[in-house]
Amino acid sequence: TAASAGSLNAPMPGKILELLIADGETVEEGQPVLILEAMKMENELKSPSNGVVSKLHIQQGDNVEKNQLLIDIEPSG
Repeated sequence: TAASAGSLNAPMPGKILELLIADGETVEEGQPVLILEAMKMENELKSPSNGVVSKLHIQQGDNVEKNQLLIDIEPSG
C-alpha cells in the first residue's frame, strides 16, 4: 500500500542519537533521516521514499524496539 511505502520502522532495537529531519520537511528516497545507535554502532537510517515528513513518532534520545514506527512520510507526486 502507499501508506507503508511512507513509513520508516526501526530495523533493530537501539537509541535515537540524532534526528536529521523535522516535521513538514521534504525528503528524498535514500536521504539520511536519523542516526540509530545499536550495539555500539551508529546506523544511518534513510528515507524509504520521496515525500514530506508528516509525523515524527520519536525524539532524540528515545530508546526504540525492533520494527517500531519511527517516522511517517507522506509520499509526493
